[in-house]
Amino acid sequence: MTPETGILASIARAEGHVRQARQSWDPCDLSGCEQCAGHLQQAIDEMKGAHEGASGARPAPATKARLVRLRNEAEVLSRLVDSAMAFSRGLALRTVSEEPVHSELKG
Repeated sequence: MTPETGILASIARAEGHVRQARQSWDPCDLSGCEQCAGHLQQAIDEMKGAHEGASGARPAPATKARLVRLRNEAEVLSRLVDSAMAFSRGLALRTVSEEPVHSELKG
């Protein structure tokens, strides 16, 4: 297996994980967000493997462009997932913490 073939295989696996992440993405469902985050982590691990495989060789320009595009796509989706998860956790915290405040005010 040539270094280029290994890099392309890692990129293809990463693209598959990003595709699965997009399919599981649901900003209204915390478990969907967590599942999406898991797929993204797997994609990132594959991209790291591709990057390490490319460190000794010069990948073709098309391969490098494909990796950059994939990295950008994963980064954008990661930000969306992080935002949705933070919102869901904040919403849950707010609904849990508001109740004691109301009961203390009512006496």
